Amino acid sequence: MSKGKMPLRRENFKKLHRRHNVARWIFSFSLAAACLLFLCTVWFAWVKMGNDSMAPTLQKGDLVLVNRMRKYYKEIERTDMVAFYRPGTKELLIKRVVATGGESVQGQNGSIWIDEKYCLSEEEYGATNGKDFDLVKVPEGYVFVLSDDRQFMEDSREEGIGCIDLDDVVGVMEVRLLPAFAIFE
Repeated sequence: MSKGKMPLRRENFKKLHRRHNVARWIFSFSLAAACLLFLCTVWFAWVKMGNDSMAPTLQKGDLVLVNRMRKYYKEIERTDMVAFYRPGTKELLIKRVVATGGESVQGQNGSIWIDEKYCLSEEEYGATNGKDFDLVKVPEGYVFVLSDDRQFMEDSREEGIGCIDLDDVVGVMEVRLLPAFAIFE
């Protein structure tokens, strides 16, 4: 081989390497975009709070991230905030779970009683006292939800809502963004 052909061969190798590098970057970017699209449309949902029923935890206008898949790999527990559609409408509500299937719940003297012996600690999430309500037995596969601001009756105390079937739960709230970051208005 002559020495004159070596640089040409190196040049061809460099061009081929550059093309492969560009192809790798395009593939990596496409894969990352597909994963992000999947997460933002299938796994998670962005929800904007429409009222102050969950104050002080969530305020009107707050943007929250709801995990749609969590109910499939982890049981919904007391104090979780769940998103669900108000029966008969397309209004999405976010409320706090206070009782799960098989438990009974009652509002008495400004306190929430579970199974008539356990008093829910309202100070943990800043809930305000609301009106008393009668004893409700939560069926298996359902949850009883309340607003943190108990003056709002858009929760399981309302006859049109009642206990929420776990199949009707859209997801569990994971992250709250401040209104300053509400980019999806």
